[in-house]
Amino acid sequence: MATVRLGVLGAARILHDAVVAPAAQVPEVEVVAVAARDRERAAAMAEREGIARVLPDYDAVLSDPDVDAVYVPTPAALHGVWMRRAIAAGKHVLCEKPFTANAAEAEEVAALADGSGLVVMEAFHSQHHPLWARLRALLADGAVGQVREAEADFCVDIADRSDIRWQEPMGGGALMDLGVYPLRLLTHLLGTPEVRSAVAQDVDGVDAEMTVRLDLPNRVSGTLRASMVETARPRAWARITGTTGSLTIDQPYGPQHGGRVVVERDGGSVEEAADPTPSYVFMLRTFADAVLRGADPVSGTAQAVEAMRVVDAAYRAAGMAPREPAAAA
Repeated sequence: MATVRLGVLGAARILHDAVVAPAAQVPEVEVVAVAARDRERAAAMAEREGIARVLPDYDAVLSDPDVDAVYVPTPAALHGVWMRRAIAAGKHVLCEKPFTANAAEAEEVAALADGSGLVVMEAFHSQHHPLWARLRALLADGAVGQVREAEADFCVDIADRSDIRWQEPMGGGALMDLGVYPLRLLTHLLGTPEVRSAVAQDVDGVDAEMTVRLDLPNRVSGTLRASMVETARPRAWARITGTTGSLTIDQPYGPQHGGRVVVERDGGSVEEAADPTPSYVFMLRTFADAVLRGADPVSGTAQAVEAMRVVDAAYRAAGMAPREPAAAA
């Protein structure tokens, strides 16, 4: 296999940014087919994005011998069922975040992936951008001394209440859609947290916003904030505070959108700008390298399971039930 031929399960808006546009910069990946519940929508998407074939349904993509891997951008509650079917069909998988509806489902998918010889990777694009490696290097080099506190926010006003992110049966919620980003950032930089407490604004079973207090390794106190009802400017931000300084990150989840890092110490500051290359390009390169050469997928099943366990714990701490998987239509 010299090229990963990718089929798409769904005509979600993210398709362009996540795989079609970056594939133009990653010649080892080719988007060859798409299917959707609404075939006309799939056809319109294929024409707009230059995808050669529209297949009748998701199962047709999974059974197609000219498809090596599938990209799963369905609603979160459907991620697990289609990943399981893809693995059974012998296809590599690139699945949108959050990986599954809950931790139990993530563990089930991970168990199926183990020993299958297939790459099953969460499309957690932010982690693949070199900014995240740079942040970890700064902390390892003692840029802020011994870390004491860490906080990370992702707040975006999602006004359209018909959006699937407002639909509990589809796996909606601020934590599932937005909060997983700061969670993964804090975990990447400081280790797996334990949930100390959580407070959510519950709107018909969906967390419109949530604040989670975390206990991170080495006695670091953490705070995660996610909101779909933010009335101030959208906020994608993080700060790590240590014994000798602080590290502030703007746009850590999409560093290509003006991402920057500011290290403040001893009354002075140093600023670094992030690489403007889209994080999705780095992600797709990693996926191709994993499929074609057996490289580390970076955002693989182990990290996905770990994250979903924290997500479930946060929901329970906030007095809400973890999300449940949906049955495929």
